[in-house]
Amino acid sequence: MKLLILDSGHAEYVAGREAPDKSMREWEFNNDMQYKIKNLAEKHGITVFLTNPYPQQKDEMGLTKRAEIANGYWALKQKPPALFFSIHANAYKNEFNEARGTETYIASNASQNSKNAAKYVQESVYKMIKSIDTNAKDRGVKVADFTVIYKANMPSILAEYAFYTNKEDLKILKENRDQLAEATIQGICKYFGIEYIPTEPEKPDPPIDPDPPVEQPKLYENCVVYSGQVDENIAQILSWDLKDYVVVDLSVYKEGLGKNIYVVGAACGKLKGDYNFYGKDRWETLDMVMNYIKK
Repeated sequence: MKLLILDSGHAEYVAGREAPDKSMREWEFNNDMQYKIKNLAEKHGITVFLTNPYPQQKDEMGLTKRAEIANGYWALKQKPPALFFSIHANAYKNEFNEARGTETYIASNASQNSKNAAKYVQESVYKMIKSIDTNAKDRGVKVADFTVIYKANMPSILAEYAFYTNKEDLKILKENRDQLAEATIQGICKYFGIEYIPTEPEKPDPPIDPDPPVEQPKLYENCVVYSGQVDENIAQILSWDLKDYVVVDLSVYKEGLGKNIYVVGAACGKLKGDYNFYGKDRWETLDMVMNYIKK
């Protein structure tokens, strides 16, 4: 069993901690990231526990309490190989400025495993951000005794993905969270010695083929229209002396099949229009057809 304990920094009711233009609040970024990372970690067979799963509409949770929750769960699971990972975004002053970059923290009491995890995550996340913005800054792995990582009993790190008080960094924090989570899990997999499996990009829906062009019927010089088997025989007799013709049943006849339209027998009363009608019924039509072809 590999255990990843995710600690989403802050809660909704914490004052401040938002971009100068109020377009992003840190707690929302941290919370969104913890679930993206959780989903990817579980796909790699890593067990995930959240210390702060529901930060919406809540006040800040004490930092010591976060560490105690993590320690208690780790002990409950018989202290398997684990990593405590606290998720944050950074800030400098209250207005947009030039301070930017990615940094990962370990405590002064950090184990070698903590140092390894921080190195792997820092390298992977920075590489990803650098691929988006060539001016991205690598602030490296730093040491600071933040309570959550200092008091965690298992290997622990705290990531500051980028500065939401920097316009370029803020854009990445808002628009590239899937890539940030993917880069994070790469580092975590390396730490646990697990083969990283890249997430396949979603395939777009195939384009909807437009309606095929309607095939236009050939225009014949003559078209003979009938209705029923007996009339079909008469229609065929009529066609003997015609050139460039087509003989069709009334049910499939379409306007525009011929320049001259001959309507035979029973079809005479059903197809109205300015046509070359032959007879009031099939017998009169037959007589007229025989005269027409001089038989």
